[in-house]
Amino acid sequence: MQAVKKITDLRIEHTPETRKLTFSDLIDAYCAVKPPNEPRDHRLKKWRSGFGSRDAWSVGHDELMAALEKLEDADYAASTVNREATDIASIYSWAIKNRRRTGCPTDFVNPVRGRAKLPEQMRTVQASETEIKQMLALAKLSKYPRMYGLLLMALTSGARKGEIKRMTWSNCDFANGVAEVGIDGKSGQYRTLMLPPAVVAEIRTYKQAGDELVFRSKSCGYSPFDERREWSNIRAAIGRPDLHFHDLRHIATARLLRSGASLHIVSKVLGHTDARMVSRRYGSLESGTLLSAVSEAAKGLA
Repeated sequence: MQAVKKITDLRIEHTPETRKLTFSDLIDAYCAVKPPNEPRDHRLKKWRSGFGSRDAWSVGHDELMAALEKLEDADYAASTVNREATDIASIYSWAIKNRRRTGCPTDFVNPVRGRAKLPEQMRTVQASETEIKQMLALAKLSKYPRMYGLLLMALTSGARKGEIKRMTWSNCDFANGVAEVGIDGKSGQYRTLMLPPAVVAEIRTYKQAGDELVFRSKSCGYSPFDERREWSNIRAAIGRPDLHFHDLRHIATARLLRSGASLHIVSKVLGHTDARMVSRRYGSLESGTLLSAVSEAAKGLA
């Protein structure tokens, strides 16, 4: 009995204290044991900034919900906000599951538990070849001399507007048809834009100036052009006031798939880390291309 008592006392004496992890410490631990994920790590930067120095177990449900609402107010897409919430929920779920390693209190409840996901609307956009030609023809008449190149770049490369506006003469390699525009703010990955020959030929007609932006404003070579008024005039003129500039990226994607490009290739061009995103939105277009190929090969067999 005395031996048993001594062992029991020894266990009590050496019971570890609850670890005092900061929110950033918890993120570091989670990322260290999970597979590398650049977009996730990039998204978590803003959460480190807001809650990083706080005790990981003191961050409450209301605070996190308020932070997610701020993302909505900042016009983040519903899918992006849901992804951000999933990141935080996953980190705390892992911490709870591994209490002995993380020191998570036994009565701690995941502060993101119970949050209802925002409805994600999958926006699909169509534009006829006639409408596309009208856009480009009107762009040539724009008060902004480089408007045609701006639209041509968006319609052929599938690049985001922010990526196009980061193009400088120094980061463009016309010989190889690429532009290295740095880290993408959404995915956290380094972005290389494809410059098809038609775009290269158009851009070469502009006045080149060192590190200035290719699509610079009229007054300053280091400020991007604000295309909103010119774009509004163009879409109104062709009777498509519903079009957003970002829709040109979707139109470019559809054209790529109809040309026979695979989902994998298209996802690389667009800068998506996962081809499933492209598949969800445009998979039917690739299926049509594949069916045409199979049907062509099957001719004469039956």
